[in-house]
Amino acid sequence: MNRRITATITAVCIGVLFTGCSGNVDTNSEASSSESESETSVSQSDAVETALPEAESASEVNTYYDYIIDLLVEVRSGQADDDTMMTFTETMSPDFMYVSDDAPVFYTTIDIDGNGVDELLLYTKQFDEDGGEAAVIYDAYTVRNGEPVHFIAGGSRNVYYLASDSTFYNMGSSGAAYTGFANYTYADGELILNECYFTDDSTGEVCWYESTDGLWSDDRTEASENDAMSFFDFDPMFIPNELEV
Repeated sequence: MNRRITATITAVCIGVLFTGCSGNVDTNSEASSSESESETSVSQSDAVETALPEAESASEVNTYYDYIIDLLVEVRSGQADDDTMMTFTETMSPDFMYVSDDAPVFYTTIDIDGNGVDELLLYTKQFDEDGGEAAVIYDAYTVRNGEPVHFIAGGSRNVYYLASDSTFYNMGSSGAAYTGFANYTYADGELILNECYFTDDSTGEVCWYESTDGLWSDDRTEASENDAMSFFDFDPMFIPNELEV
């Protein structure tokens, strides 16, 4: 059984409580210069699991990813020296260094856009109180012209989900007044924005907006919290054979 992502109950990592213009923002949440933080949960859905090709170890599928995986394994093992740590932070989310042993990191490879090239996803898992789970993606790569392409560079405050329709949903924040939800079409190493919802306090109150131009764009229309929550209610893709780091 698949699980549906909603943005209404529990936080991915550091919770932010927010409302529309008529409500209050929880100003106890820490502001950050990173581009993400959000509130989410996974609740049960009767949707049928999406049929996917079986994912295999990236080293068996594409040796271009071996270096990335080996680097993640070395850092997670606590054996990395200073030079390796520097390379790591330039290659993927440094937040992986702080993921506890009881919340392990996973990777898998899968051809998302059906072009014959497997993408590499690095992620943690998010669980709901009923035992449902979803992949919370920090980083994603593909290979183009013989080189790895880092097309998602996120973290614990800037997370992505792969939806059952092969699009990506992003949730992030740079502070209590700045929360954003976005949906992207993926093709050949590129994320193309479809629609997004976000809050800011430019009017003196924290209000929701909708845009097809970009998060925190001036090209926006007023929206409600209910609009945003409905937008971020989607079915995550079933990802088989996750491999633990």
